[in-house]
Amino acid sequence: MKTVDVLVVKLLQLIVTTFFLFVLSLWYGSILLAPLAVWYNLSAFLGGGIFATLVASGLTIGLGFYLAKLPGLVDALIKPGVELYKLALSTVCGLGRIASNIKPKAPPVNSEVKPTGSTTTSAEAK
Repeated sequence: MKTVDVLVVKLLQLIVTTFFLFVLSLWYGSILLAPLAVWYNLSAFLGGGIFATLVASGLTIGLGFYLAKLPGLVDALIKPGVELYKLALSTVCGLGRIASNIKPKAPPVNSEVKPTGSTTTSAEAK
């Protein structure tokens, strides 16, 4: 029964790890894909040609530099992801400690009970 308990805890640990991996990928992926979305929409707005693409690239890079210079903005975007990572690490490690604390039952000790009566056969008695 203890093996089932360990498997349940390990399955829960896998589910929690997968959830936090998804959330962190979504968080940092959206931060990384936001400039691409700005660039694509600006180039489409400006007409979609090569000139519009170059202008949209310049505007997107300029906007990125401007936002990077704002004090505390990058930290405000990165810090929640780091805190979420720390929460995920502590949760998964806690589940690992729970799984390691589950001890399997000791196998029962076979104590041989000798019968009180004589069980020898006639061949052994001779």
